[in-house]
Amino acid sequence: MHIAFLLLVLCLVACEMSPKQARRELVQMGYSYSRNSMAESIRKEDAVALELFLVGGMGPGTVSAGYSVLEQAAGSPALVAILLAAGADPNFSGGVSTPLIEAVSRGQVEVAQQLLAAGAAADGTDGTGRTPLMVTAEKGAADLVAALLAAGADPNARSQLGSTALGLAEQAGHEEIARLLIDAGGARGDGADLMALMEPSRLTATAPDRYRVHFATTAGDFVVEVERGLASHAADRFYNLVKHGFFDEQRFFRVVRGRLVQFGLHGTPEVAARWYEAMIPDDAVTGSNARGTLSFATGTGANSRTTQVFINLSDNADFDRMGFAPFGRVVEGMAAVEAINGEYGELPEQARILKEGEEYLGRNFPDLDRVAEARLVD
Repeated sequence: MHIAFLLLVLCLVACEMSPKQARRELVQMGYSYSRNSMAESIRKEDAVALELFLVGGMGPGTVSAGYSVLEQAAGSPALVAILLAAGADPNFSGGVSTPLIEAVSRGQVEVAQQLLAAGAAADGTDGTGRTPLMVTAEKGAADLVAALLAAGADPNARSQLGSTALGLAEQAGHEEIARLLIDAGGARGDGADLMALMEPSRLTATAPDRYRVHFATTAGDFVVEVERGLASHAADRFYNLVKHGFFDEQRFFRVVRGRLVQFGLHGTPEVAARWYEAMIPDDAVTGSNARGTLSFATGTGANSRTTQVFINLSDNADFDRMGFAPFGRVVEGMAAVEAINGEYGELPEQARILKEGEEYLGRNFPDLDRVAEARLVD
């Protein structure tokens, strides 16, 4: 049934009925006059019952189970039309999501257009700072992405976890959407993307043959050059960690004077836990652990490297025999590396870093130097 005709029919019915009569009619239809029962009518896509709830006195901004009735109706253009006609605020939410995010998450182009036409904010965020554009970019709905961009959605907005629409589209392999976002001015955002970092199995891009990384730290800046031919698995892992901001705000937690400085245990325990088992295969040792080179630390046994990296402070040829495979070298700023605070030596306990993260390090070892940010150099 055409939405406009349906609204007309329902309006005619409602105009002839008092609130008391509407509530009585709902009971006869098997509903109770309650918020949860109103939500039930929406789940059943019962337009007649929804209109009766509104006539009976239930507001179009009613909230049930943390979602407004407009959010719950976001899968049905007809129900959304009824609620909007009754004065529902297209931006009102129950605090978890938004009506527009609910619509795009269900792939509802028509509902999204209804809400936008009624004044829904194209960049309205949910409880985690996600925008409708981020949601639909990850789901792969190119038509919705185009509609949101046309409505003024910001292609470079970041969620509280650091995600961007472009990053989510690329991680999900939605090439057409990525192109739409780039054409609209979307850029590959800087900074940690905690949502991406929670899924190590998806961060497996192949690194360029050579690339550089600029480290800004509290001890000074330095630049690392990575050569994939030296240790391909290590180069790929390091590239993906840097690309998604893994090292940002992380501490240099271990210094063996004259030997090495180590970093790469994430200060957010939830992130660190995800990477604890995300091991990469061993690489053959084709270079030497000379001063300024970087290698991944290993756990016990073969194929046990995850995220911990050390920089050699001297020529450590014995590390070659132990199987540590260098994958890069500090090419600028070695003096900054050597200035990293070593007063705590090896006192920070790795098990506690994994469990308690930055809270443990900041409380017990406040003067540890840290990486402010690590960025790929164009």
